[in-house]
Amino acid sequence: MKCDICRTRPAVMFVQQVSKGSTIELHLCDVCAKERGFTQQNGHSDLSLSNLFSNILNKKDAQINTGQDVCPDCCFSFSDIKKFRKAGCSSCYSFFRTEIISLLRGEGIEISYTGPLPEKTKKVYTRHNNPNNLKKELAKAIQQEDYEMAAYFRDRLKSLGVEP
Repeated sequence: MKCDICRTRPAVMFVQQVSKGSTIELHLCDVCAKERGFTQQNGHSDLSLSNLFSNILNKKDAQINTGQDVCPDCCFSFSDIKKFRKAGCSSCYSFFRTEIISLLRGEGIEISYTGPLPEKTKKVYTRHNNPNNLKKELAKAIQQEDYEMAAYFRDRLKSLGVEP
């Protein structure tokens, strides 16, 4: 695992701050830990949590002041993702979804999966893409006056090139 601060060296220390409603977790390398006041003397750690977390919060505040959107979990901005060519955390993928898709398409990478489907998924996929099943579901939705679902099934049939 890489250091959450420099993102280059391997993390050797894990720090977790728990407060009333939130938890902040950091993985640190030796260099970043020493820079932020984490020292070890006689096998005991002398921790300066205020230095460490104030630095992280200052980074977040600086990115907010520049007008860039930042991931709520790791404080990564989209410019950081482009610079490092990787996301800061799993939440970045949902937070910057449209920007990441645009970036990939700009490089000629299509995001739709074209490989084989597992057997379990094939059954569900074919059931939801079978025009006869979709027409039955459309009629059922209309009968139940569930017009949102009826519109979904109508649009799904149109996307398959079948008239409802």
